[in-house]
Amino acid sequence: MALYWLCQAGFAFKTSAGKIVYIDPYLSDVVERVIGFKRMMTSPLQAEEVAADLIICTHEHLDHMDVDALPALAASPRTHFAGPIECMKEFEKLKIAADRCHLLEEGKSVTLGAIKVHAVYADHGELAPDALGVVLELDGVRVYHTGDTAYRPEQFQPAVQMRPDILLPCINGAFGNMDWREAAQLTQLVAPRVVIPTHFWMFVEQNGDPGKFLQFCAQLAPAVQAILMKPGEEFLFRRAA
Repeated sequence: MALYWLCQAGFAFKTSAGKIVYIDPYLSDVVERVIGFKRMMTSPLQAEEVAADLIICTHEHLDHMDVDALPALAASPRTHFAGPIECMKEFEKLKIAADRCHLLEEGKSVTLGAIKVHAVYADHGELAPDALGVVLELDGVRVYHTGDTAYRPEQFQPAVQMRPDILLPCINGAFGNMDWREAAQLTQLVAPRVVIPTHFWMFVEQNGDPGKFLQFCAQLAPAVQAILMKPGEEFLFRRAA
């Protein structure tokens, strides 16, 4: 399975059979347009270049559900969308066909052919009460994307018990999210093969310290491969024999 970081919390995944999934792609400047937070990392691709079988939005915030990019993302009838109820409302506004939109609810799963999405707990407080994390199953590999969440180890247990191979935690420590220390503690708890920190350096207002995250991971979870990715970089992951 190939994995690509798209900046912020965005990732793209491509299976050995060519299926493509995106999680939280932030491709435009909508956050600056609406809120005034200027993006500090250039998107590695434009919305018009995206060819996906499934696009997952973990919640409705604009850096996770890019409403300026959605019309272009929805142009292909091949592309399905999944997200919690507030995201579903936005998909409906764009008149995306109902059979291409899939509601994510904590504790439930959505299957599209060889792609399986488990919706798991996230705590983004009153900022986004229906925010979720997801455990994605592709090519026999399980990827845990925390979405935006505070550190809640007890509530994370259903995701932990799925034994994810790859962990993608937020580390920015602002707006209710885990910081680098808590994300390293989650890495210790999950014990994945690989951890890749997310949600840092996109906006100066959101902080994040990936260097400290790597250092603390080395102390708490030395058996886990902790890596940083640059925008658009490819990481190939092979399932353990």
